[in-house]
Amino acid sequence: DIDALFEAFEDDYQGHYDSEEDFAYQIIKDCYDLSDFVKSYFDYESFARDLFMGDYTYESGYVFRNS
Repeated sequence: DIDALFEAFEDDYQGHYDSEEDFAYQIIKDCYDLSDFVKSYFDYESFARDLFMGDYTYESGYVFRNS
């Protein structure tokens, strides 16, 4: 069913990002209200690594949530 396939794509597609770290930065910005001080110490590289170990896939700039 093409409609179900399209709906699954829409649910899993997270957007286009320059890097995994850029996606991690966006997650923090959208989901958490951190002070600038805390943001300056946050390890976005490690957070991105953890996100892409299982929850997300990064392919040619596109990010998808793993089902």
